Amino acid sequence: MTGSSQPPGSRPEAAPTPSRGLTGSGVLADSLVRELLGARLVGVLATLEPDGSVHAIPLWYALDGDAIVLATGSASRKVSNLRRDPRATLVLHDSRPGFEVCGASIRGRVELVEGAATGPLVDLVHRRYVTPEGERLPAPAEFLASDDLAVRLVPEAAFTWDERASAAARELRDAGAALALEPTASSAQGETRVAG
Repeated sequence: MTGSSQPPGSRPEAAPTPSRGLTGSGVLADSLVRELLGARLVGVLATLEPDGSVHAIPLWYALDGDAIVLATGSASRKVSNLRRDPRATLVLHDSRPGFEVCGASIRGRVELVEGAATGPLVDLVHRRYVTPEGERLPAPAEFLASDDLAVRLVPEAAFTWDERASAAARELRDAGAALALEPTASSAQGETRVAG
């Protein structure tokens, strides 16, 4: 007889951890989702193009009550897509070497906030990523000024994944056998300038 000694229907200890589904208020109440929203990461917002294909773009974000807020330009492709179809998915992930990965794919509908109500929401997002001194520098100030619209994503459902405590992650970590993720050349140069 060949094959595994695992009982039928059981999951081997080293198998990937199944993702968890969340709905409604359970999305923002989930501890992993809260951890990801609290971290200074870059999310990926996916919207639908007129032909049904997906347009996905990295964005900064902040939590604001029952919604996730993103700052962007009103003339952007993603905003055109959201004006036509308010459905969107935001992927938040914290990926490290090996199996040290966790994340959430959060699906919902958006509200586009324009006019006087935009400023405080855009500021909430910007201040998570740029210091007040950085906001006053000429080029960053001009760049940030292009964000004249806030996207409020109210989560309806999500699924999460977390392999950080898995047997596979533990073994790679303990053995020092996971290869480091590498930034692009431009990112690496930028990190060197900032650190130096």
